Amino acid sequence: MNNTKKNTFALVTGGSSGIGLAYAEEWARQGYNILIVSNREDLNEEAKKSLQAMFPEQQIVTRYQDLTAENAAQELFDFCESENLIIEVLVNNAGMFYFGAAVDKPMALSHKMTMLHCTTPANLCVLFGQKMKERRCGYILNASSITAFMSFPTIAVYQASKSYLLKFSKGIHYELSHYGVKVCCVCPGAVDTDLYNLPVKMRKRLCAIGVMLKPEQIAKRGVRATLHGRKMKIPGAINYFFLFLCFLLPGFVIDLVKKKFV
Repeated sequence: MNNTKKNTFALVTGGSSGIGLAYAEEWARQGYNILIVSNREDLNEEAKKSLQAMFPEQQIVTRYQDLTAENAAQELFDFCESENLIIEVLVNNAGMFYFGAAVDKPMALSHKMTMLHCTTPANLCVLFGQKMKERRCGYILNASSITAFMSFPTIAVYQASKSYLLKFSKGIHYELSHYGVKVCCVCPGAVDTDLYNLPVKMRKRLCAIGVMLKPEQIAKRGVRATLHGRKMKIPGAINYFFLFLCFLLPGFVIDLVKKKFV
C-alpha cells in the first residue's frame, strides 16, 4: 500500500527482531510509518535499514528505551507527542522469558517481567487509547501467549503476566469498540525465535511439522485478526489441540515436570 499518512505511525515495542520485526513489516505493508522501540540500539539500526529498504516511501523511526523502567510508558508517550507522531497502531510486543522456579530467581527479574508484560503495556494502552478514542480510530495489538491459559511450573511469572495482558485486552476491547478502536490479543504457541534458546535443528523440525510457527506467520494472522476486530487470536490450529490437552493433563504429570525441573 502506498497511501501512507504523514506522521501516522504503527508503534511496535520489541520491534527490532523476531515477532516484533515481523509485526513492523506487516503494519508497514498496511501503509503505516513505523516506530520501533527496544533496548537494543544495534538491532534498532539493523531493523531500520531493513525496513527502509523494503518501504522507501515510509518513515522508519527507532527509539532506544528500557520498557521495564517505572515511567517508561509516560516517557514514550511524551516522546511521540513532542515529535508529533500520531500513533494509530499500538503493538505491545516486547517480552522476556526464563525457565525456573519463581522463588529461586531474583525478585528483580520477576519485577522486570511484570513491568514489561503488564504495567508498561497497560499504561501504553491507556495513554494511546485515550488519543485513539478521541480520534475514533485506531488499533491495539497486545502480544500474549498460549501459556496465559495454563498453570505450569518453571514459567509461573511468565504465564501469570501473559494472563493479565490477555484479560486486560479483552476488557478494553469492549470499552473501546464503540469508539472505532479495535483491540486484539494474540496468543501464539511456540514461535521460531531465540526466546526459548532451542537448538536451530530442533526449531526447524518443529516448524516442519507445524508445532512451531515462524514470526511472519504469527504477524500476518495477528494483524489480520486485529484489522477484522477480533478480540483474541490463537494462531495455528494445532495450538487449540495442545490447549485442550493441557486442560486434560493429569496432576501427576505436572508433578513429574516439577520434580525434574524445579
